This record gives sequence, C-alpha cells and structure tokens, in this order.
Amino acid sequence: MERKIPDFAGTWEMKTSENFEELLKKLGVNMMLRMIAVKAASKPLVEITQDGETLSIKTSTTVRTTHITFTVGQEFNEITVDGRPCTSHPRWETDSKDQL
Repeated sequence: MERKIPDFAGTWEMKTSENFEELLKKLGVNMMLRMIAVKAASKPLVEITQDGETLSIKTSTTVRTTHITFTVGQEFNEITVDGRPCTSHPRWETDSKDQL
C-alpha cells in the first residue's frame, strides 16, 4: 500500500503557544533573548512550500525571518535561532495535518 503524504503547503498563523519561555529556559537561552523571542514568536507567519517529502519553511516575525529546507526521513544539520548547531531528523507521526 502506497503511503499518502500529507500536504502542509500554505500560509499558517499560530493560534496558541504554551510554555515557550519555559522551554527556552530549559534550553539555556539567556533572559534577554527569551524576552525578545517570546514577544516576537507570539504571532509568527509561517509559509510552507512542499514537493513530496521535501518541505521549505519560512517563518517571519517582527524580529527576524528564518528559512529551512529539509526532506522527511533524512537527517540534516541546522542552526537554532539562538545560534547553536543541532542535528534534526524529521519524520511523519501522523498521516493527517488535522490530527496535529
């Protein structure tokens, strides 16, 4: 049976964000950066383009715009918004964006 790939393409707005500042604290982000991030991240605009399992995500806030491109199932290196290198391994956890 062929797997159906969900289509996330479009422009998205955040409805809610819970415990974001607490997450940043646990990640070791300094207080000044946390304050800026919490304010800026409150209403990001996210634009997703998709070609099969390759997604390109542009996130725009009043402070900065970030852009990443990756393929689901393939590990990739990126830099976090506070400048730390990390390795990400995206994978599908559901076949429907309605379940997210």
